[in-house]
Amino acid sequence: MMQQSGKVRKLDNDFTRRREIELNNSRVTAVLSNRRKKRALVISAIFLFFASIFIVQIVRAKVNYADVHVRIAREQKSLKQQKADQKQLKTQVAQLNDKNYVEQIIRDRYYYTKPGETVYSFPNKSPKDVNNYDVK
Repeated sequence: MMQQSGKVRKLDNDFTRRREIELNNSRVTAVLSNRRKKRALVISAIFLFFASIFIVQIVRAKVNYADVHVRIAREQKSLKQQKADQKQLKTQVAQLNDKNYVEQIIRDRYYYTKPGETVYSFPNKSPKDVNNYDVK
């Protein structure tokens, strides 16, 4: 097979045929290589897309986890304070059920006296406000 283009002719011998087959094979290999590269690029892009979605979900879960722990700590602190307040209120209720304690409060705050007693007020000791009910 001889091809002729203009004044140049292609030799038709064993070497040129092998060389042409090698060139065709290298072209096919190059085309396949490009297809494989494109396919690998698409697969990598898909993998990165899903990996980024999973990473975002993991980060959100960690943020929510930390937020829940902060809320738990805050609520435990609030619960502890409320239990302390409840304990103090129970103590006050128990004291108010004691006749001697109630009598002492009435005498100190409202200046009640028993018959025949006299109340003296000292200048260094300021009277407690009647509306300020601090039980200690």
